Amino acid sequence: MNNNFGPGSPRVTKRRAFVDMDGVIVDFDAFKNARGLTGEQVKCMPGAYLDMPAIPGAIAAVRSLIGMGYEVWIATKPPTGVPYAYADKAAWVLRYLPELKRRIIITHDKGLLGSEDDVLIDDRPHKANCQSFTGTLIHFENWPDTLARLRPGAAVPAADTADIEA
Repeated sequence: MNNNFGPGSPRVTKRRAFVDMDGVIVDFDAFKNARGLTGEQVKCMPGAYLDMPAIPGAIAAVRSLIGMGYEVWIATKPPTGVPYAYADKAAWVLRYLPELKRRIIITHDKGLLGSEDDVLIDDRPHKANCQSFTGTLIHFENWPDTLARLRPGAAVPAADTADIEA
């Protein structure tokens, strides 16, 4: 976030963290498995995203990122051609992370987001053009490891591309 306090004032820039929803903060798989559905069936089910639970510890982890000084944005890919999923995803964020109500990005191309100073946290970095993200791409596996990498003073590699295949 750029804060400009007038002519001649220094600009203060916060590092941004773009956080994926499904598989990072929302437990899509738990919802799907509990109902014996396929992923495609869940994506086409009205209201499904509203009923999905948060991944244990995810809400606190996102708030920890904010506490570390990151400007956190939700960056989620909607299911193609399912218009109500857009509103359902936004409503989920409003319910669980209301402090991010003006920081919801719904896109099919996460490579368009951010700059070289930013971070993208995604569990499926081979999807939604994540590999074109110019900042640090973190392949999400769990919150404790992700937070450890992002704490001030932690060495964060330029990209986490070991598991990305085109």
